Amino acid sequence: MLLENRFYKILQKETDGTTGLFTVAILPDCDVYKGHFPNDPVCPGVCNIETIKECAMVLTGKELRIKTIKQCRLTAIATPSVCPEVTVNVTATPSNDNTYTVLATIKDKAQTYMEYKGTMEYQDRQTNQ
Repeated sequence: MLLENRFYKILQKETDGTTGLFTVAILPDCDVYKGHFPNDPVCPGVCNIETIKECAMVLTGKELRIKTIKQCRLTAIATPSVCPEVTVNVTATPSNDNTYTVLATIKDKAQTYMEYKGTMEYQDRQTNQ
């Protein structure tokens, strides 16, 4: 995991196999913010995408990589001061070709910050595919 416990910390998770709801604390002391609008830091979209991927990895128990992004909408600006905690809602539906269709949102009680649709893949270690 690249960003867990650096950019964000999972405070709580609820999963049922294909769906996960993660309560995440955004860590304002992360080095990312020192270079990304240091006086008024915002959460970079690429870090939000990585957070979704890492939550999908926790959900599936697989090491995933992004294969395609079909839609990624930044619908509001997330900042550690405005939204120190968010929920990451992830649905990962498996396919028979070592991929998952992933639908996800990052939001808090007031608004949605990101909507994501795409596919993520994993390597089957038993067959090296």
